[in-house]
Amino acid sequence: MKKLSIVIVTFLGTLCSLNAQVVDTARFSFSYNPKLSGFSKINQQAIIVDTVSSEVHFDYYITPQQPDLTFAPSPLEPAKLANDPMKRLYRDYLKVGFGYPITPLIELSIHNPDNRKYSYGLNVHHFSSWANQIGEKMKKYAYGPTSNTKAHLFFNTFFKNQTLYSSLSYNHKLAMLYGFNRDSLAYIPDLDHYYRKEFRDTLNNSYHHLRAEIGLRSNYTLEDRKFKQDVRLNYDLVSTFQKDMENHVGVRSYFAYDARFLKISGTQNYRLDFNFDFFNDQFNDLDSLAQKRKDYSVLIEFKPTINFSIKEYHLLLGAGVPIAYSLDLGKTKVPIYPVVELQLGVIKGILSIYAGLDGQTRFNSLQNLLAENPFVKPQIDSLRFTHSQINVYGGIKGNLVKKLNYHISARYAYEKDHHFFILDTASLLKNQFAVIYQNVNTLNVSFNMNWQVLSQLSLNLDANYWGYFFDRTDQVAWYSPTWSVAFSGNYVVNGKMIFDLNCDLQFGRKALVPHGTEGVYTIETMKPILNFGVGFEYIISKRFSAFATISNIAFQNYSQYYDFRAYGMNALIGITYSFGDESLINRK
Repeated sequence: MKKLSIVIVTFLGTLCSLNAQVVDTARFSFSYNPKLSGFSKINQQAIIVDTVSSEVHFDYYITPQQPDLTFAPSPLEPAKLANDPMKRLYRDYLKVGFGYPITPLIELSIHNPDNRKYSYGLNVHHFSSWANQIGEKMKKYAYGPTSNTKAHLFFNTFFKNQTLYSSLSYNHKLAMLYGFNRDSLAYIPDLDHYYRKEFRDTLNNSYHHLRAEIGLRSNYTLEDRKFKQDVRLNYDLVSTFQKDMENHVGVRSYFAYDARFLKISGTQNYRLDFNFDFFNDQFNDLDSLAQKRKDYSVLIEFKPTINFSIKEYHLLLGAGVPIAYSLDLGKTKVPIYPVVELQLGVIKGILSIYAGLDGQTRFNSLQNLLAENPFVKPQIDSLRFTHSQINVYGGIKGNLVKKLNYHISARYAYEKDHHFFILDTASLLKNQFAVIYQNVNTLNVSFNMNWQVLSQLSLNLDANYWGYFFDRTDQVAWYSPTWSVAFSGNYVVNGKMIFDLNCDLQFGRKALVPHGTEGVYTIETMKPILNFGVGFEYIISKRFSAFATISNIAFQNYSQYYDFRAYGMNALIGITYSFGDESLINRK
């Protein structure tokens, strides 16, 4: 305590002495750097406990207010589009050609532009040959020009679920009974008379065919579970140069419905086919004073079927009930036949097999006989029905590689009154054919292959074998080939040049051949048909092309019917003009 008092007195005395002195200003200079000393952080947060809680109360309200949404749209100007003419459904073109020997060709196709309400069009085709017989062998035959003229006019109207379709067709085919020669008919006196111009009308076997058709069909697809139908009414008139005539009125229809009435997967198609045909035939007699021979035939057929489909498996069951009456035979036949078919998809898209049973009743009309053999004699003796109550068939089909389709099939049928053409031995010149009917079992094995090798190359092959088995050994399948092979190929080079190759081979036709002495005939196998042809087309522009074809390049005077020989090689050149915008490379 004593020490502390001494220190305080000393400090106060010093301070008083400093205040009494005069102090001069003094400045000191020294270096000093301020620094923040290090310290330790306190990681613990402060906790404040508020024991007083306060509540705040206030009133508020919102006044509703409708915003103003009125606005004025900016004016829109219509877009300006270039003119886009309506495109046509099919290419319109005019094709004109001329060839050796004197063979004009004209083709015309016209169709309206694309329209959702209707479509109409016109197709015209004419091809003929007017040259005299060429070559030492062919000059022994009579003058035999040929001509084929076709015209087809159609008009279709489209509704929402239906299509009303109609068409009018005309076909004129000129055929001359030139199939007789001087060597085989040397025994006939004054044979030159039948080669003269004034006798040509007697050899004329041409005919006219007019067909009208109108129908109504539904537009539903297979997936639509709707009632579907197609009802078509048609009329045919056939008139020959020799005054024979046939009128035909027919109805073709079906009614179908797809459903799942049965509780199984897949679908069932219930269908009823109804067909009606009435044929009225009139045959002129060679004696102008005689009354015309008249005949009529009626065919009514019902065919109910049901088709079960499960993925690639299909089963068809049904029956055909035809009712056929012919005034020629004077009786009615009802040859009921089964309808059964089973199809199995073994490998999807690659291999499927099928087998079945069915039948058929068809009328051998004047129209069908003339279309098959234009050298059939006037005043045909009889027109009959051909009945096939049991047909057994089967096959395989599918794809081997991409774009290679194949189909192998076989059919065995027993047919009553199957028609054949045979040489009319009652005719003086042996230059026309009669129609006979025979019961026969037929076997047909066929093979078809279509291969799109490249986008520019396509190939097609068809081969057939026919076997005919009769009850009697003296019966023959006259003029029916045993084998036939047809091949065609098409190759496009740079989109400008198109090359075509085709061939038609037929073997095994049997003919009744007359010999020098009247009344002597033998059964002989005709020479095979070997017909090879080539074609070339050059696309000049989008609208123009030039083409050339050569047929029968092997120079064969082959014949399908005895002594009606082909002219030999013929060539044709011409141009094609396209009306539409499509490229001419699209095949017609």
